Amino acid sequence: MPVISTGQITITDFSDAVSLTAFISATQPKTQIYNPDNGTYVPNWTSGSTPMKLTPSLFVSGQAGDLIGSSNVQSITWYDAAAPNTPLTDGSTYGIPTSGVKTLTIKTNVLAGNVSSKDYVAVIVYRDPSTGLDLTVNASISLSKVVNGGGIADAIATTPQGNIFKNANATSLPAVCNLYRGSTIDTTSVSYQWYRQESAVTTDEGGGIGWRKLTSTINYGTTGYTTNTLTVPTNAVLNVETFKCVITDTDNTSTTYNQKFFDVVTFMDQSDPIQVMIESPGGTIFKVGSPNNSTTLRARLFQAGREVDGDGTGGYIYKWYKYDKAGNLVTGFGGTGVNYKTGKTLSVGDADVDSKATFQVEVEK
Repeated sequence: MPVISTGQITITDFSDAVSLTAFISATQPKTQIYNPDNGTYVPNWTSGSTPMKLTPSLFVSGQAGDLIGSSNVQSITWYDAAAPNTPLTDGSTYGIPTSGVKTLTIKTNVLAGNVSSKDYVAVIVYRDPSTGLDLTVNASISLSKVVNGGGIADAIATTPQGNIFKNANATSLPAVCNLYRGSTIDTTSVSYQWYRQESAVTTDEGGGIGWRKLTSTINYGTTGYTTNTLTVPTNAVLNVETFKCVITDTDNTSTTYNQKFFDVVTFMDQSDPIQVMIESPGGTIFKVGSPNNSTTLRARLFQAGREVDGDGTGGYIYKWYKYDKAGNLVTGFGGTGVNYKTGKTLSVGDADVDSKATFQVEVEK
C-alpha cells in the first residue's frame, strides 16, 4: 500500500474549533559559531547585512496556505523563553514592527559571553471565524552557539530560503551544508553526500540505519546530492521529510583526514490533501521523579480542515517507527525482524526513551 502521509511527534494545540500548527522560520543558521581565537561570530548578527530574522507561520490542519497574515490573527507577541512574562520590545537588541506579521529581528549577538543558547517563543492569538473563539498557539525556536576555535571542525546545515512549502509558492527549496573550521568554511578537499530519512532502510548506506543514500538512480527529484547544496522539489516532500548531509574530510594532510561530519534539515509541505498530526496527552518531556512518565501518542488525520478516520475504522494503516537520540532507526522496534508497530495509537513510557527519541508514523491506504 502506498504511503499517503507521514508525521513526527510535535506539540500541537487541539481544540473543538480548529487545529492550529505554528512554526518559526529563520533567515540565518540557528547555530552561531564563535571563534575565541579572534573574537568573531559567524554569522555576525550585529552586521547590517546578516541580522537574524525570525518569522512565524500559522496553518490550519488540512488546508494549504499560511494564515499568519490573515485578519483573523489578533496578536503576535514575542518572548525570550527565559523570561516568559516579559514581552520583547522594539529597540537596540530587537526589531519588531507594530503591525503585520511581526517578524522578530535580532540585531545583536545575543549569545555573547556565557550564553550558549536561547529559546524564543511567538504567542499567536487566532480568532476562529466559524465560532468567534480566540485560540492561542505557541511556536518556539532554539538558537545555539558553538565555540569553535583552534581549527575544530563542525558541519552545519541550513535552509536559507525557509523549510516550508506553502501552497505552491515555491517549486523547490535549497538546503546548504558547510564544514566550518573555527569561523571559516572549509571547501578544499571535502566531499558531500546527502541522505533522506526512510524507515525502510535497514542497512547503513553511509548515513546510518534509517537513511537512504541519494544517488543518480534514487533521488526523488532532488539535485546536488553530492554537493554542499541540495535542491529539494515540492513533490519530494510528503508532509515532513528530513535530509542528512555527511561531509568527509578527504585531505590526507589534515588532522581530521577521513573523518565524517553531519547535520540534518527538515522540510514541511503544508499543501498535501491529508495531513497527520500526533497528539501526546502526556506531553513531550519526561522528568526525573515524575510518577507519570508515560503517554499515548495518537495519530490524527485532517483533510480540508476536518478530521478523518477519527475512530480508526476508515481503512488506514498506521506504522510507527522509532529513531534514537543519534537519529538512527531502531531496528526490531515492533519485534524480531519488524521495525515498526501498528495502530492508530502508540504507548510510550520511560523504557522507550533514552535521553531522546523521535517517533514517526507513516499512514497507508
